[in-house]
Amino acid sequence: MEIRMILFLLTFLCLYGGINFYFFFRARSVLHFSGALQALLLVLLIFLILAPVVVRTLESLHCEQAARFVACTGYVWMAFVFLFFFLSVSLELVRFLHKLIVPEIGTMALKAVTFGLSVLLSTGLVVYGCIDAQRVRVKTLQIPTEQILPGEGKLRIVQISDVHVGIIIRNDRLTPILEKVREAKPDILVSTGDLLDGELDNIMADAERFAAIETPAGKFAVLGNHEYYAGVSRSIEFTEAAGFQILRDDVTQAAGLTIFGEDDITGRKPGATPKSAAFLKALAEKQNGFVLLLKHQPHIREKANFNLQLSGHTHGGQLFPFGFIVKLYFPRIYGLHTLAENKLLYISRGTGTWGPPVRIFAPPEITVIDLIGKKQ
Repeated sequence: MEIRMILFLLTFLCLYGGINFYFFFRARSVLHFSGALQALLLVLLIFLILAPVVVRTLESLHCEQAARFVACTGYVWMAFVFLFFFLSVSLELVRFLHKLIVPEIGTMALKAVTFGLSVLLSTGLVVYGCIDAQRVRVKTLQIPTEQILPGEGKLRIVQISDVHVGIIIRNDRLTPILEKVREAKPDILVSTGDLLDGELDNIMADAERFAAIETPAGKFAVLGNHEYYAGVSRSIEFTEAAGFQILRDDVTQAAGLTIFGEDDITGRKPGATPKSAAFLKALAEKQNGFVLLLKHQPHIREKANFNLQLSGHTHGGQLFPFGFIVKLYFPRIYGLHTLAENKLLYISRGTGTWGPPVRIFAPPEITVIDLIGKKQ
């Protein structure tokens, strides 16, 4: 595992642990647990804090059912406790300001009210988010172009992104995604990274379900950061078994389009390799016809020549209010954006979930893009 990934996990566990202990002290101050209950709650919270590590360990030991149980329990709790922290701190700030204005109202009574409201609101939002995460929307775009397209001058591209096939997104959770893709009748199907997540030993059958989707002009994919976390060789094996042609700093032609696929920055060594240097040079050149760029993270290369860039990675924030945090790093986190020289960027909210199987005000989607051009 890379040093930066280890540092990320350690930082995350420290932050997540702190939030869980904040919950513990808030609960103790309001509910006045006995010593035995306090000890039991602490043990449970420590287990939940370590749930991501436990899940990966169980996956590596091929204990799939146990891993799924811990993942569902631990990750749903993760969503709850993050929401609780945000709501509790916000309500405690309101309580503090109220106390300055109306000091005669009892402090303990208001503490109990803010704690109870935080628990109730967090629970309600998590229940809503668990349901909404399974309601995959179809986002439809029509993009006119002056370029000549084959046949009647119309080409349908369907984009999936951040599906995260793995311990949670599979079997019944994967079925509605595949059905909606099939119903859209794509000419081209693209995956803009993070198609899968975690250990791959028991999910190759899901690759065959993707492969069964018919696309007259082909399937194309780029790798995301999670393909590297899962192991790039086996990720490539899965993606190719799913019927996708993987573009790793490569360019290809399909249905009159020039399709560039940029490898995720996670897989790049410091400095440009000869292949990536040649790729970037080709991407900067003027091409004949419509140019489609597939890139997992929605960074923009100013010198790149393309008509439409499709990206993902941000999940649209996935959990409110994390969209505001994501915006600190990615100014654009969702939707269609017009760039300089009339270039277009579309960022998918993602089709699956990462971590908590919960989406709050950032519903999952597949994107249907109809290019409307001139007849051949």
